[in-house]
This record gives sequence, C-alpha cells and structure tokens, in this order.
Amino acid sequence: MKASVLLAIGVCPPGACSKMTTIAGWITWVAAWAAGIAFVISGAILCWAYFSGHGSNRAMKALGGACAGSIIISAATTLANSLLV
Repeated sequence: MKASVLLAIGVCPPGACSKMTTIAGWITWVAAWAAGIAFVISGAILCWAYFSGHGSNRAMKALGGACAGSIIISAATTLANSLLV
C-alpha cells in the first residue's frame, strides 16, 4: 500500500495504511465466513421445515437475510478497496 493513500481525513500517517488494510482484510474474511455460515444454517432450517411439514416462512426470511448480507459485504468490500487504493 502506498503511503500517499488519501482518506476522508487526509493522508495516512506513516505505517498506518498497512495496519488499516490488515484490519479491513480480517473484517472482510470474518464477514464472508459469517455469510457462508448463514447460508448453511438457513439451508438447514429450510430442510427441517420441509421434512417436518411446517411452513418455510422463517427459512425463506433467513435465506433472504443471508443473500442481502452477502450483497452488502461485497459492496462494502469493493467500496473500501476503491477508497484505500
């Protein structure tokens, strides 16, 4: 990462940009794993609702939330990368 990366408050202090990108990378990975786990859990809820004969309204809401969360994560990652580069 270049030292001349501009942020909303100005230029990065020396050595801070690499720390910010490391922290942003960790946050992105944790959020991506959380979205993946949400997909698996919503799939399990949908399967349970199907085999038990209950309505799948809750499972569809969980699946929609996982999809929306994934879209927000990818949009935020793209926005953050464009601001830091």
